[in-house]
Amino acid sequence: MAAVQIEHVDKIRPGGQGVLHDVSFAARDGELLAVVGPSGCGKSTLLRLVAGLESVTAGVIRIGGQVVNELPPQRRDVAMVFQSHALYPHMSVYENLAFGLRARGTPRRQIDRRVRQVGARLGLETMLERYPRELSGGQRQRTALGRAMLREPAVFLLDEPLSSLDVPLRAELRRELAALHRSLGTTMIYVTHDQSEALSLGQRMVVLAGGRVQQIDTPLDVYRRPASRFVAGFIGWPPMNFLRAESLAEMAGAPAGEAGVEYGIRPECFAAQPGGADDVQFEGRIERIESQGGEWHLELALRRERVLVRLRAEQALAVGEPLRLWVRRADLHTFDAATGQRVELARR
Repeated sequence: MAAVQIEHVDKIRPGGQGVLHDVSFAARDGELLAVVGPSGCGKSTLLRLVAGLESVTAGVIRIGGQVVNELPPQRRDVAMVFQSHALYPHMSVYENLAFGLRARGTPRRQIDRRVRQVGARLGLETMLERYPRELSGGQRQRTALGRAMLREPAVFLLDEPLSSLDVPLRAELRRELAALHRSLGTTMIYVTHDQSEALSLGQRMVVLAGGRVQQIDTPLDVYRRPASRFVAGFIGWPPMNFLRAESLAEMAGAPAGEAGVEYGIRPECFAAQPGGADDVQFEGRIERIESQGGEWHLELALRRERVLVRLRAEQALAVGEPLRLWVRRADLHTFDAATGQRVELARR
């Protein structure tokens, strides 16, 4: 196992295109760190820099305390799992798993023992003689993970390994990955554009946008206290609502309008009844209703704005009907309207 430190890393492509800008964070020894951000934010490039598949323009990368900027990939003691499984189609599962061990001259008996152990751990023991074309997407991904596990690296690098799978299978493999990390205790850096994967898998998470770090914290704290308007809107589904201060000030019981402030409200923070005398009241008309089984997803038209709302499906609702809702004052997030950064206002 080994910690990974990324210190003030820049990556500039030929022609001057900046991909990463002064990126700094650390994956602790044995930690599963999720790196999340929209497409094109530089997260996969960051993983390739750690793996040694690309070189940094500036900054330092350390693995286990050693500077690895000039080390080739094979000397960095990392294993990378890509979105594409990259299995050899003419080899069986067994042969794909054994390939790296054979290339390093591992004795045949040891190869067989280790391949069968990893196959059993990943639920592949009955599929070792099959070829990749005979496997499901999840089985191919497990084979790719098993091949990485057999290297026994100090660090696992996972580049959107579940993004090509359907939703139920992704949920199943998320659980398997979490269990695998607990059993191995190896440092893992998991890159994804799917915020639900980052929230459910990461012990901590790094949010990237435009090649810059926006926030580093536990998933719960990123969700509860987003550092910026971008993080607040990107993390959580449906996304956070943003209301201008003057719009909120018009509503009964709302805070007085603060100059240069924008308010954020998560859809699940709306309630059908007030919880206290200090709650902010909203009155609007239902514009859209989506049933999500045990809850409603609503679009509510207010005087100047529209908001998304999540409510438990406990009452009959219809498009066009008026609806009154409440939000606890403590559930209002505030952001500087000019910079988008989180600000803390004195509660009245």
